Amino acid sequence: MRSNSKTNSWEASRPVKLVDIAKLANVSIATVSRSLAGSDRVSNDTRDRVIFAAEKLGYRANRHAVSLRKQRSRVILVMIPDFANHNFAQLLIHMDRAAHRAGYEVMIAHTGDDTLQADSLADELFAGGIAGIILTSSYCPPRVRSLLLSGKQLPVVRTLSPTGRDERITSVQIDEIAAADEIVTHLVEQGHRRIAHLAGEKTQLVAMQREEGWRRSIDRAGLKDAGVIYRGFRVEDGRAAARELVEGEDLPDAVFIASDSAAFGFVSELRLLGVSVPDQIAVAGFDDVSFSELFTPPLTTVHLPRQAMAERAVDTLVAIIEGGEPEGYSFIPHRLVVRESSFRHG
Repeated sequence: MRSNSKTNSWEASRPVKLVDIAKLANVSIATVSRSLAGSDRVSNDTRDRVIFAAEKLGYRANRHAVSLRKQRSRVILVMIPDFANHNFAQLLIHMDRAAHRAGYEVMIAHTGDDTLQADSLADELFAGGIAGIILTSSYCPPRVRSLLLSGKQLPVVRTLSPTGRDERITSVQIDEIAAADEIVTHLVEQGHRRIAHLAGEKTQLVAMQREEGWRRSIDRAGLKDAGVIYRGFRVEDGRAAARELVEGEDLPDAVFIASDSAAFGFVSELRLLGVSVPDQIAVAGFDDVSFSELFTPPLTTVHLPRQAMAERAVDTLVAIIEGGEPEGYSFIPHRLVVRESSFRHG
């Protein structure tokens, strides 16, 4: 029997997400999450509309039926500061897959300039609307941070961005200091002696740790400080730093740049200013995004193990949600990737 059902066509095209149910039921994503979690903050009429929409769209109702009976959410909130950043986009893909394998769904909250909506979604942790939170930047919702600092154990994990020892947040990360030390040591081994650093903002722990790794390496090699430019991790930050450097008296032999995006802007602006990389100045970045290998010249960088970090973060959070103890710190090995941009010429 042939069916012209829109539901069947929908199911064949792509998996149904919470946003699809929200649109059909004419409610917010948070309301869908609360309804499927069995929260008492949702009226019976609204819950019935959400469940009807979920069933009509062919949503994976089996896992949510279980959560309704157990009165436990199967939704993980992932807080992302920048949707356009390659690191976060790749991280989300791997988190979504890992969560799906564990029987959970992912909800995304943006923590860019305005955190009000993200904080509201995070509050669902205390209402049963979400099961746990994954942080991917230094930002942590105020209520969550306050409770963690008071000693309360919550299902919260941070990855991609380092966590301070006093924050009491379970963390999955690389050793930022060791990674920066290793890539600057590579520059030293290439014969570069005046190695500058294009850093992130001074207030960011990740920027501070990468700067510490740079400084540790040049100190160990007995080299003089060739200077630090504090800008940021974006392409435009790299462009501005390149102009500032060229306007100075002497170019350094090499620059360690705290992100690949900033490195792209830095090298591109140098090219416009008539400075060749690596013939006149060597460059090394940090992140190893997909474009780093294709860039001209191909960029020497530190590879962030995004898939491993995403999977470990989800697995760690699920273990906490289901009764396990927080692990504290979990380190994932990084990898140095040497390409043409850091070679010494002449």
